[in-house]
Amino acid sequence: MALLLARPASAGDDGGPGFVLQGEGGLVTAFALDPSAPSTIYAATARGLYKTTDSGASWRRLGAGLREYSLLAVAVDPRSPSRLYAATDSGGVFRSSDAGEHWTESNVGLASRHVGAIAADARRAGLVYAGGEAGRVYRSDDGAATWKELLPPTTKVAVTVLALDPSGDRIYAGTNSEGVYWTDDGGATWRRPAGVLRRGTVWSLTLDSGSGEMFAGTHDGLFRSSDRGATWTSSGRGIRSLNVLAIARDPSAPGTLYAGTAAAIYRSTDQGFSWSAIQSDLYVTALAIDPASPSTIYAATHLGLIKSEDSGGRWRPLRMAPPSG
Repeated sequence: MALLLARPASAGDDGGPGFVLQGEGGLVTAFALDPSAPSTIYAATARGLYKTTDSGASWRRLGAGLREYSLLAVAVDPRSPSRLYAATDSGGVFRSSDAGEHWTESNVGLASRHVGAIAADARRAGLVYAGGEAGRVYRSDDGAATWKELLPPTTKVAVTVLALDPSGDRIYAGTNSEGVYWTDDGGATWRRPAGVLRRGTVWSLTLDSGSGEMFAGTHDGLFRSSDRGATWTSSGRGIRSLNVLAIARDPSAPGTLYAGTAAAIYRSTDQGFSWSAIQSDLYVTALAIDPASPSTIYAATHLGLIKSEDSGGRWRPLRMAPPSG
């Protein structure tokens, strides 16, 4: 996706990241936590793919076989965490079976090498979905070794994000101008919601499988659904930036959510009805909460990866690479 970068934050008394992020990682395009060991994080930057096993205290550069491509999405297989998947802008899908040390091209069955979204099913090891241009959605049952193209929800626009309902077979596909689609039958048929999310670019989706509550971050703001995506309403009161790229829900307090925008990080404590900024002057591309310690939050930004250990009260940069110069 095209990015408009916000100006660097200024260092101040609030403990914000400030200028120290400059040169310490650059734009983070995607990152993922290992669900079985959340202290292990994979982050894709302008300098390549990095890995930490100590919650960001130290990093190693990985990605042998992957470094010449721009990564658009990274996923850890929840049932087999040493298996990783990466979606790229021009090389298709790559996979690693050794926790990111080495990567191989895995494009058998893909009609295009531009893949913008990837999601691994938590219920079955090796079940992976990928999405790309012309509305294409693919399924792999063998850990991305081979792919089968599903009936596309649309052929006019690209798939930007995929989300899987952990309690059922529903697959959601966000697009870059036709809103969101979903399927309950493995892609044989697709449906669209009524109203606002039949149009617009969808960057992020999150679902609480217990309540059916969903949030969608779009280039037109934040939207909320209470019926698993059938209907949507605007839910961004207090968010000043319309471009919402990332959403994360606190697993220990479902009413607490975080949103990353083109200008700031926001927090809501009332199920997304109202929001307040907790860190400004950052272009946020992704958010993740440590499930073992929900007060720990990671944010991928245009200046690197930052971390808060007090639910967003204070943030500090994670030095992923030495400063240039």
